[in-house]
Amino acid sequence: MGNKLDAKTLSLSSKANTIIFALIAVGLLSFAVGLATDAKRTWFSFLLNHSLFLGLGIGGLFFLVIHYLASAGWNVALRRVSEGFASYIFIGVLLNIVLFFGLGKIYPWTDHHLMETDHLLHGKMGYFSYPFYIGRIVFFSAMIAFFAWRMIQNSVAQDAEGGVERTNNQKPLAALFLVLFAPMFTVFSVDLIKSLDPKWFSTMFGVYVFVGFVQASVAATVIVIRMLQKQGVLLEVTPDHFHDLGKYLFGFSIFWAYIGVSQYLLIWYANLPEETTFYLAREKAGWMWISLLLPALRFVLPFLLLLPRMAKRNVNYLSKVAWIVLLGAWVDLYWLIMPTVSPDKLTFSFWDIGLLVGFIGVFAFMIRRFFSKNLMVPVKDPYLHETLHHHVM
Repeated sequence: MGNKLDAKTLSLSSKANTIIFALIAVGLLSFAVGLATDAKRTWFSFLLNHSLFLGLGIGGLFFLVIHYLASAGWNVALRRVSEGFASYIFIGVLLNIVLFFGLGKIYPWTDHHLMETDHLLHGKMGYFSYPFYIGRIVFFSAMIAFFAWRMIQNSVAQDAEGGVERTNNQKPLAALFLVLFAPMFTVFSVDLIKSLDPKWFSTMFGVYVFVGFVQASVAATVIVIRMLQKQGVLLEVTPDHFHDLGKYLFGFSIFWAYIGVSQYLLIWYANLPEETTFYLAREKAGWMWISLLLPALRFVLPFLLLLPRMAKRNVNYLSKVAWIVLLGAWVDLYWLIMPTVSPDKLTFSFWDIGLLVGFIGVFAFMIRRFFSKNLMVPVKDPYLHETLHHHVM
């Protein structure tokens, strides 16, 4: 790998395109058959996989934002990957609308009788009304879609225009995004996942989900770049860039563990019935194994495996660790979501895997579409020289 600028779009073989469409077909078939045979379990599988891949898109957008605000130049060579992830948001927000059709199968607060008769839930009826819930989801979806569209548009337009104006325009846009994103994502994570147990309280849940999404997005970035380099593109991304990505992966693994432990200790110390139910449900036979496996995948293994400097610079090694983290992200969401539908025992379903395959196909399709229409490297970015001569001491 060298520093030669590779100003071209991505062109995949017909075989690769066929595989992508085959994956999508598997997902669509699984969804259709699942709805016909076991609608409730299928909607939970949809929620699981939709959450993961929307999280990768949100993580990619966040990665763009923080580097624009920091005036970072090292990441320019790999920025189009983050933009490709963010482009998935446009499909993700449409899938939020699809999820509306399954609300009654997934969320207990849709049971009007339960909300009326349970004194712990009666006061939340207004908040969990259909119009207010749908309004919150639509507002959050429109917000992230707008920022993703605007930031990608500025970046792509700069390829033709050059100059620093587009880069300067990104900074106030990124700052505004963070101001709006922090409270709105907290609400969104509560609506999407925590409201599966509307009686449960946690002030740290939004941060927990957010950190998990960003960690997974960094891992997916490493994997996608490695795949692209095998196709002969993005060779501008050197071991020095991977070193920085490895440090991000290492740091967010620690941050995830910090938030997870903090949430657990606060609930354990307070010992309030409306809070402890979450962990008690995940200490039952079967789910306890997932509770023990999860920190190993998301913290212990990444922490130990990424400690050496070599681990962050060896691309093949780093990508293997990234796969472990990405698996951990899926397991984490499974652990958060599935005890609602199967509280007494751990169960895996064909629909979980079938829909996962389909979402992989849709995610790959959106990235391929973005890369086929835009240059793989922002050739007129004012910080381009920094990324082409990036060295880590």
